[in-house]
Amino acid sequence: MKKLFCIVIVVIILSIAAGCTAPDVSEGNTPPVPPAQEGHDLEDAKDPLEEKAEALLGKMTLNEKVGQLLIVGFPEDTKKEALQDYIDRLKVSGFILFSRNYTDFDSLYALVRSLKEMNSPKNPLPLFISVDEEGGTVSRLPKGGTHFPDARQVGKAGEPGLTYKAGQTIAQELKAAGINLNFAPVLDIVESSENKLLIRRSYGSTPEVVSLHGTSFINGLQSKGVIAVPKHFPGHGNTDKDSHSMLPVIDTDKAAMQSRELVPFKAAIDAGLDAVMVGHIAFPRIDPTGLPATMSNYFLTDVLRKDLGFEGISISDDIEMQGYISSKDTIEECVTSSFNAGLDIFLIGHTKAIQDQVFTALRDACGDGRISEERLNESVLRIIKVKLKIGLTDTMEYEIDEAGEIFGSSEHKSVLEELNSKIRSTAQ
Repeated sequence: MKKLFCIVIVVIILSIAAGCTAPDVSEGNTPPVPPAQEGHDLEDAKDPLEEKAEALLGKMTLNEKVGQLLIVGFPEDTKKEALQDYIDRLKVSGFILFSRNYTDFDSLYALVRSLKEMNSPKNPLPLFISVDEEGGTVSRLPKGGTHFPDARQVGKAGEPGLTYKAGQTIAQELKAAGINLNFAPVLDIVESSENKLLIRRSYGSTPEVVSLHGTSFINGLQSKGVIAVPKHFPGHGNTDKDSHSMLPVIDTDKAAMQSRELVPFKAAIDAGLDAVMVGHIAFPRIDPTGLPATMSNYFLTDVLRKDLGFEGISISDDIEMQGYISSKDTIEECVTSSFNAGLDIFLIGHTKAIQDQVFTALRDACGDGRISEERLNESVLRIIKVKLKIGLTDTMEYEIDEAGEIFGSSEHKSVLEELNSKIRSTAQ
């Protein structure tokens, strides 16, 4: 009995001591969070965005999945019924618009609104609406918009803060028209004036200059909710050949590429990039297959994914270019090879017959096992996650009157003038 009494006393004393040393939770004071314990709870916890993306993926048909692999353009005289076919039958991921498709801001706005309205009741995911708006020689903004100078001039101005403002301004005008994806900026390092395709579109001749201004422009675009798609991975600058008409073959080794061409892309990825355009360029000293980067497992998977840590969407340059379609005997072989190598989206800017052909080729390859279900789901999941991440919708953010006030506003023109003034002063 005496022994039991002693035990009780000890228990009481310990309880009192514990109460005295308990942390004060009054007035906003909270107890320290215990260290995370090993176990399945944390390991199995999924990001809500990932869970939502997987849920959407699980409900999609094969045709819907394959359609997400296509961004398409169309001729200027395309009727509404033909546009509806892109959505109803091909179930495309998005559209690329060119100046041929509209005459002014009002017609651009009306076209984008129409495309979104056609898509929203038909398909599980909203559309990418894209353009090439680099500034300078490659500009798709209609008359009345704020047209910035070419990248070379911007790079020479040497003010990354103004480059950022230019990106912001362009993004605001694109969003006013309902555009959510911009195939820009050019991250190629161009030293030789013989590269007439890109000399004016590149920020400069060194990795440092291109990285600085490229990431500034990207951050400006993305700060206003427009997806930046820099180009042309892994680097189109060291050639005078145009991939529109042939496959450029660049005699660069791995070490040189890592210290030069890849530097701006690495900087952009580290800055938080959601998409990148891959060029039709071959580097046989690095990838002995001699295939363009758009078909190269080495560049699309080993370099882009593993080495650079990119988790976003890889998009081809237009696959109607000779640098691509001349690489294999048939378009079916081309796209199957590209997709299995790691490409996510095919850009097909002009020809309906080729767009139909690519859709059928990918669907058939998925059906007969040449493209695995795992590989298909991998790319579609990436696309869904980006669309969810930026809050993509098929509704216009602004009504036409408000959008018209944003497009080419005096505030935007003042940013342009500030940049032009800096360019003039550095040229003296």
